[in-house]
Amino acid sequence: MKEKYLEYAQNTFTGESLDLVLNQIELFYENKSNINKTKYNLNDNVILKKGTFIHGIFGYLENFDYTIKNGFISTDFTNEPRPNKICNSVGMWNIKEDCSLKDYINLYSGFTITYTIGRGPESKQISELIPYHKFDEFTEKINNNDKIWTYWGDKTKEVSFIPSLVAEKRQIAFILNMESSYAKELCKADVWNTNLDAKILKPFLDYRYYEKFLNERFNRTSSSTDRESAIIFGLPSSLIEGIFVGRKLENDKEALNYIKHQLPDCYICNLDGKVIVSNK
Repeated sequence: MKEKYLEYAQNTFTGESLDLVLNQIELFYENKSNINKTKYNLNDNVILKKGTFIHGIFGYLENFDYTIKNGFISTDFTNEPRPNKICNSVGMWNIKEDCSLKDYINLYSGFTITYTIGRGPESKQISELIPYHKFDEFTEKINNNDKIWTYWGDKTKEVSFIPSLVAEKRQIAFILNMESSYAKELCKADVWNTNLDAKILKPFLDYRYYEKFLNERFNRTSSSTDRESAIIFGLPSSLIEGIFVGRKLENDKEALNYIKHQLPDCYICNLDGKVIVSNK
């Protein structure tokens, strides 16, 4: 497979962009993870450390074996490239501050509210994340603020890609431990990394999104979003520390046993942020 990925890289990229991709592929196959996985007992509350990555997959368990065997690799490298705003990379949810998994799920099962303060050219637009079941409370608050003229809401992007309290279409997500020096080196090849030269990024962005992206990556907001990473080429599955599952999968003992058999040193947790299968 490595040869296939290298061939795609040689046919797709040039110059410094090519050097970046080739280096990332070599790092991927070095696989120097040696991560110190957090150990949890049954019913423990899972804590997410700053810098932890979360990645959901489609389906029930259809893509599970493929992921743990091959890692998290951009579909542009593995299939026919398809139009995306950000391409040749793998999307990850990047934990911005230490928090409990329960609080994380509550927050991202909610809404993104955007509102304007003031009117006309001097108005200011602000986006905020509103936790699960806090929408009415927040809108009552801003409706009573004379300075706020308009507001609108969107579901968080996480609802579309990882298990949540409001939708069952995603049932499984991986928690990746990114604390090792090896993992941090892989993370440098993040399309959102403001240290990367703008010219290098062109092959990783749809041309219609390129100029907007260059502005967004320095002015990120809750709606743009400010919690995404896009790792060029991909990340190895050896970085997986835990799994969290939706309600359907949580109640499927056979499926949980299968996950544990495939990843014996990883914990499994639910939407309450509690460990339901220990890794001790």
